[in-house]
Amino acid sequence: MTELLTAVGSVFTQAIGWVSEVGATVTGTPVLLLFCVAVPLCGLGVGMFSRLLHTRG
Repeated sequence: MTELLTAVGSVFTQAIGWVSEVGATVTGTPVLLLFCVAVPLCGLGVGMFSRLLHTRG
């Protein structure tokens, strides 16, 4: 059981490291930041506006 918990902890630690590395790359590159943050937010706004229009009609 101890070995299993150690292995799971190791995988979790490695995954957090990968997420941190990807986050640093995205925030360091303006084009990636645009596509990872601005485009989904615009899509969310358009989707909510579309849903609002369809519920009123």
